[in-house]
Amino acid sequence: MSTSFKHLSVLKKETVHLLIPQESEVNSLSNSDNNKLYFADVTLGAGGHTQELAKELLEINYLKNFELHFIGIDRDENAINFASKNLETTFEAHKRCQFHIFHAPFSELKHILQTNFSSIKLQGFLADFGVSSPQLDKKERGFSLVQEGPLDMRMDQSQIFDAKTLLETYNEQELTRIFFDYGEEPKARKLSRKIVADREAGLLPLESTAIFANYVARCLAYPSRSRTHPATRVFQALRIEVNGELEQIRTLLHDLPNFMKKKSKAAFISFHSLEDKLVKHALRSWQSGKKLNLSSSHRTKNETQLPLHLELHLYDNEIRTTYGKEMPRGGVTANEEEIFLNPRSRSARLRCFEFSLPDEI
Repeated sequence: MSTSFKHLSVLKKETVHLLIPQESEVNSLSNSDNNKLYFADVTLGAGGHTQELAKELLEINYLKNFELHFIGIDRDENAINFASKNLETTFEAHKRCQFHIFHAPFSELKHILQTNFSSIKLQGFLADFGVSSPQLDKKERGFSLVQEGPLDMRMDQSQIFDAKTLLETYNEQELTRIFFDYGEEPKARKLSRKIVADREAGLLPLESTAIFANYVARCLAYPSRSRTHPATRVFQALRIEVNGELEQIRTLLHDLPNFMKKKSKAAFISFHSLEDKLVKHALRSWQSGKKLNLSSSHRTKNETQLPLHLELHLYDNEIRTTYGKEMPRGGVTANEEEIFLNPRSRSARLRCFEFSLPDEI
């Protein structure tokens, strides 16, 4: 087990507070539930959110007769190993708590539930998108702009495709597309043209993240007034493409309503506008009853199993009904105290959806 996998869970108290079921919700459960409540954290990380949620649920009197089952999913094997041991040690005396942990991308939630559980529905759900602090801070993972690490950026290190492979193989059009779409980099075309030209001349510096970041900074030639590294947007784009992050979110949002209880809650924490726009659009569509369409304009090379246009049709007929409501509308952001303790929480936004589902989806 890696003892160095330390991560501050963002908006932990706020998330747990939103996910705790009310007594009226629990009283409405049918006998077929067999006094079992299931919660899923599909970005388990170090297990901070799940650990806090389990502690709170164990203290609630109206839940004392329920078994509490927690399904944890993460792409990072280091996180899985750490969280498994930590949760097992923390709750070994609590027989009502059971943890089911899987090494997989969260887009496989549907497969995991259908394969390992029999017709269960979730009482609570959490997805905390983006990259974790241990991934950012460990130079060997290749996410850092300033540390001398390999151009890697894989959340799942069993995956073959990495950032170096991307930079060695993508053509100018493909590079421009990811830098502009995923990094919102204004000089995407200029940078892509330079990368391809230097690659063909054998001059593209791919020895480390820091060397490539400095190369990007020279190519873009932005004024030095900004406190943000000029390669920040480019590195975000590379990370999103390498890990197929937005396609993963689209798949998750497509599948999720089918696995939520009639009265349940789902929470999503996003760290940049690309993630948050997908979540916001899904939640507003679920609330309004309008057909949800989160179409992808392209297919990433490392996610070829996903359809070119992923349209999320949640309704099989013309009679549409709301799935519930967003609560609170607009979401929750970190307070000044949390931002001081954990500056990375500054960009986080928590959105929660309270499902009130019809009998059939």
